Amino acid sequence: MSWFKRFFHRPTIPDSLWEECIQNMPFLHRLNATDTARLKSLSESLLAEKTMTGAGGFILTDSVAVNIAAQACLPVLNLNLSLYDDMPGVVVYPDAFLVPYSEMDEAGIVHEGHEPLAGEAISAGGAVVLSWADVTTPETSRQNVVIHEFAHVIDLASGGANGRPPFLHRFHDDIYPDEWQTAFASAYADLCRQVDSLEQQLPADFDPDHEDHAALAERLFSSLPMDVYASENPAEFFAVASETFFVHPESLAAAYPAIYRLLSAYYLQAPLDQDSGRPFH
Repeated sequence: MSWFKRFFHRPTIPDSLWEECIQNMPFLHRLNATDTARLKSLSESLLAEKTMTGAGGFILTDSVAVNIAAQACLPVLNLNLSLYDDMPGVVVYPDAFLVPYSEMDEAGIVHEGHEPLAGEAISAGGAVVLSWADVTTPETSRQNVVIHEFAHVIDLASGGANGRPPFLHRFHDDIYPDEWQTAFASAYADLCRQVDSLEQQLPADFDPDHEDHAALAERLFSSLPMDVYASENPAEFFAVASETFFVHPESLAAAYPAIYRLLSAYYLQAPLDQDSGRPFH
């Protein structure tokens, strides 16, 4: 596409575009000047190394590309882009996109169809697919689809999405795999127990498309320390915990301090300490 060819030859992201990008994402305001400059440099590298295309009629602009790149690079701010080596690029749809599914119920009946997604990290060297409508969520939202999907990319770099990302030599030598596994398994089990308890308060004929039912579910699940989708499986717990760590770290640290500490050690960032620069390790 003509826009990307133009951007590819630019040595840097224009300062005005970068400042606009940062201004529109309050969770990036925690970064100090050094970190912000490093994030800009990483974003430029990502845009130079990976393809970024619009799909479904979506027109990719400079602002869209920089917005996504900045969020994608935040988790690797103090690591490196090698964690994204198997990810060839990003595809952006204007809204939720449909993907096929096939699942078997308890009676052994296979159900097939299509479901709308806000984001997807395709395994085995596939792209990250995003819905722009879901990228631009309100400031009050606890969700961040870009960080979520790129956390999956990091997780996949260990050989499969299982909630245990690769531990890199020199960066993660002081993270003990057994401690990681125990802490994450415990927190995941606790969240699942909370979700089960809340689900019991839903009507027996619960229908997510019913306005009153959906409002009740939203009210109940908003009491959780992170999005309910984290209870799907350990891989989703890691991805949701990661987005919560960067966007709303207070709730994660209060509910699961061990998870906050481990993610801080993994990402080498401490969002609750705005003056941290490059934190402890």
